[in-house]
Amino acid sequence: MNNPISNSRCPLTPTRGVIRSIIPMASDNTLFQITVDGDALSDCMPGQFVQLWVPGVGESPISVCSGHVGATVELTVRKVGRVTSALFQMNEGDWVGLRGPYGNGFPVEAYRGKDLCLIAGGLGVAPIRSLWQYVLDHREDFGKITLIYGMRHSIDLLFRSEFKMLLRRRDMEVFIAAEELCGPALPPISVQLGRVTDMIKAASLSPTVEVAVCGPPVMYKYVIDELKAKGIAESQIWLSLERHMKCGIGKCGHCFVGGAFACKAGPVFNLPQLRLLPEAVECA
Repeated sequence: MNNPISNSRCPLTPTRGVIRSIIPMASDNTLFQITVDGDALSDCMPGQFVQLWVPGVGESPISVCSGHVGATVELTVRKVGRVTSALFQMNEGDWVGLRGPYGNGFPVEAYRGKDLCLIAGGLGVAPIRSLWQYVLDHREDFGKITLIYGMRHSIDLLFRSEFKMLLRRRDMEVFIAAEELCGPALPPISVQLGRVTDMIKAASLSPTVEVAVCGPPVMYKYVIDELKAKGIAESQIWLSLERHMKCGIGKCGHCFVGGAFACKAGPVFNLPQLRLLPEAVECA
């Protein structure tokens, strides 16, 4: 197939990417490894997103889930709409368009030298994965690492093989919880019955820890409550908002909320910032 797009860095011009690997992970969730031309996405940081274009169908914003982006970028995609459904019909070797990276990600420079707690709910584990991979690639720059991941059904656990390796590491603590234990699924993983908030209670967290959170907005209020109960200040809590982006550059207004464009000011916000954006998230 001819490629009608260029590799210009114009913010609205996509870069050509070739699907190199398609890895099913759980029901309607698949990991796509995409090779891009040149260094178009090499400055991508944890928590940022790209706009993925399926020719003839449209675009969809997808969080980058790899800690290092060079010639290859990894995207975890859930089949939920027209664009993602079309992507799921594509094969290895097919090409797509990518533009970005967009948004403000997690403040990794501010995290250096500090303890970190990474909290993910459901598909929110995708952008959190980009952060833990980055941190582990620069392990000597960070203090104690605690990773908490919760989901509704244990069979929907994503990155199962990677979590199996993380659980074996001695330089971090990993807590995995599901509201319903079901299976079997391979490779087997030790999953506790419970919710993210139960794992926060069980974790030993210093009041000086920096916290990164991504998941369904409904969980944020309860996560914040538990963190504050441990003496963690609001200024140390960073939330990634799930807002449907469109243009990615703050022009279409599709993600305008509480006086800010989530695609530019976010998707990662410090909790005190959100106090000034009352429509953005329901917090305690």
